[in-house]
Amino acid sequence: MRALGLLAALLLAAACTKSGPPPAEAMLAAAASLRGVLPELVKAYEAGHPGERVAATYGASGDLKKQVQGGAPVSAVVFASDAPVDQLVAEGRADGATRAVLATNAIVLIGPRGGAKVTFATIDALPAGEKVAIGDPGAVPAGAYARDYLQKLGKWRALEGRLVLGGDVAAVLAYARRGEVAAAVVYRTEARGIADVTVLDEARGPDAPRPVVVAAVVKGAEGAGEARRFLAFAASAEGQKIFADFGFGPP
Repeated sequence: MRALGLLAALLLAAACTKSGPPPAEAMLAAAASLRGVLPELVKAYEAGHPGERVAATYGASGDLKKQVQGGAPVSAVVFASDAPVDQLVAEGRADGATRAVLATNAIVLIGPRGGAKVTFATIDALPAGEKVAIGDPGAVPAGAYARDYLQKLGKWRALEGRLVLGGDVAAVLAYARRGEVAAAVVYRTEARGIADVTVLDEARGPDAPRPVVVAAVVKGAEGAGEARRFLAFAASAEGQKIFADFGFGPP
């Protein structure tokens, strides 16, 4: 009888364990330029942290920032610029103690393979009617970097009437791949392994922008603990090697 009672207790304990709340999932709001590297980071992280789950939604950093401001269920942000992250920190929505630069990048000028051979210095010499694609500077960090660099080079005014604005950096790359524009400005990492575009030039010198990948945990978010551990992994030697494998520079 005592054995039966013990067995019942063990079964009850097992049932309670099985019916307990599942581990929280960390939801990341991530820049579209991270859609290649982030899944590999998540895969490596989950392999070393059984039971933890990390998911991501991708888009323009500026648009994702607005979603966080609107109360979207996001555990952490991983953006392609420091400005939107710092704004969330200043508003008290993101935890400044978790803010970290995870990687760096560069902007390049690309064009369809076999197309016009231009550089940042000669981009305003494209024939009339030829278009140039950049990200929307109001929402897409790559577009803001491109605008600022072209302004410093004195090329922005000549290009304003022929710009095609993409909703994120993936859209800008697609314009170039389809041959709908003569040139486009994207991150260096976007052009890696893309056979149907050519890298025409890379922003260099003291006026060149220094794109950064910046992350922070959203205050009070579900899955914040998992997100904090994931960001620590991304900043670790193993995480940095994965970033490097995708062409990103160190923070």
